[in-house]
Amino acid sequence: MTRRLFYEEPRLREFTGRIVRRLESGGKPAVVLDATAFYPTGGGQPHDTGTLNGVRVVDVVEEGEEILHLLERPVEGDQARGVVDWDRRTDHLQQHHGQHLLSEAFVRVCGAETASFHLGAETCSIDLSTDRVTPDDVASAESMANDVVLEDREVEISWVTREEVAKLPMRKPPQVEGKIRVVRVADFDCSACCGTHPARTGEVGPILVTGLERGKSSLRVTFVCGRRAIAWARRDLAILKAAGGKLSAGREELEAAVERVLGERAAAHKALQAAEKELASHAAAALAAEGAKVVSKIFENRGLKFLQAVANDLVAAPGRVAVLGGTGETSSLVLARSKDVALDLKPVAAEAFAHVQGRGGGSPFFQQGGGPGKDVAGAVRLALLKLA
Repeated sequence: MTRRLFYEEPRLREFTGRIVRRLESGGKPAVVLDATAFYPTGGGQPHDTGTLNGVRVVDVVEEGEEILHLLERPVEGDQARGVVDWDRRTDHLQQHHGQHLLSEAFVRVCGAETASFHLGAETCSIDLSTDRVTPDDVASAESMANDVVLEDREVEISWVTREEVAKLPMRKPPQVEGKIRVVRVADFDCSACCGTHPARTGEVGPILVTGLERGKSSLRVTFVCGRRAIAWARRDLAILKAAGGKLSAGREELEAAVERVLGERAAAHKALQAAEKELASHAAAALAAEGAKVVSKIFENRGLKFLQAVANDLVAAPGRVAVLGGTGETSSLVLARSKDVALDLKPVAAEAFAHVQGRGGGSPFFQQGGGPGKDVAGAVRLALLKLA
């Protein structure tokens, strides 16, 4: 059995343990110590990292009563001096305990229970068991959790029996046998948990909700705590300052400035569409004036919408077939015929699309598509040859 020093002395950063077993796990050399301060993956919290005798610990796994330390390379000697990566441990502690506070806050604010918790490398999330949570509820829960942090309440950790658990105000009754580890925040939260926690809530630092994602009957709340929250706020502030600088607007005027730019963009897009439509009409008229029954042309830097507009104008008159190409980031092709022309364009278009390494679709009288291939001229010639 490995002694769990991370429970006995939660602030222990360095320790010495005796190697009691050597083995291989997941293709990595591993050791079991008689005692360790390295926390293994469990309880929703990732494992610690650090070193044993200067060798990097890449994973920590709990197997029954033993804790395996997976190593970058074999470690020498019978004794191992362990050094825990304290920045990683502190980060996990802040995220994990912050989740406890936020989950209890959601219960108190709107009766929303936490169904699951994920501690990621950049953000964390909890899935609430209901989608009936309003943005005001989220803001209130975030504020309540932060109030508990600022009040620096005591965090008490104890091992209790199932009989004793029944007398506690547990947020979620544990489904385990034997002794149960209970984490209590004074006058606020009481939960069964095997993770690492602070001595006082102030160690968590700020709790910041960063996103909401609604499911069919749940709500995923993304958040960050402690140093992550500070880093997140700094990035957001830098983005706001940069955007404000580009729009010559301060923080208070930035939203209005963005709305103005979006309005101008929408107006410019509408005007551009009108101009393209008019240009397409002129292009179709010029091609129709040539008098040919089969009309073909390649338009530089024009996409499908432009080709469609030209083709529609051309085949509105009887007796015409249009084969049009467009160049750009991808090649575009449109094949169209007047309704009185007895011709199925599908097989012809399929070969033309394949020539530009693409595909398309449509009806027997109107085919559209394209691909990344650049030989638009070759595709148009191929179609004309098939239509001859």
